[in-house]
Amino acid sequence: MEKQKVCKLTYQGLDAPKPKIFHIKPLKLFSYHDAIYLHAQKAKEPGKAYRSPKFDPLLAVHRMRAAELTDIAFEPPANFDFEKVFNSNFGVMKDDVFTAEVEFTGWSARFVAERTWGADQKIKSKDDNRIILTFTASSESELISCLLSFGDEARLIKPKWLVKEMKLKIFNLAKCYSMVE
Repeated sequence: MEKQKVCKLTYQGLDAPKPKIFHIKPLKLFSYHDAIYLHAQKAKEPGKAYRSPKFDPLLAVHRMRAAELTDIAFEPPANFDFEKVFNSNFGVMKDDVFTAEVEFTGWSARFVAERTWGADQKIKSKDDNRIILTFTASSESELISCLLSFGDEARLIKPKWLVKEMKLKIFNLAKCYSMVE
């Protein structure tokens, strides 16, 4: 990053059968939930046509198998604002953003009210034991796993398409435990 050189990176994705090679422009290392990540931009690979990705790569450092500095220099984006990219909405994985609305009760309502879920969050108190949190998120899977961690004290209200996905996850989870005695 300091030398502003494109890196040839060998990376083993979580479910990938074998490592892949990427050419990247490293921008920022940061930690999140007990892991270290590299936020980067995709770089043109020698001899290949460049296809702009939908989102910049977010790479878990512990999945990197090799990194090689190339002689290709790059300029960091002039308008790059890490805080704006990663701290404006819920989720470290960046996909299409959506507005989420969640009802929290009991201890989870008090816990959630003390935290920031996104720059645009709104919290409405319904009574002493219940709040409605509205915020922007960018990762379906992170939101679902986070809400499941609150058990029956969190209920996703919107968006409806994600409520359907949540119901399916809960149904499949219940099936997993229906065989346990």
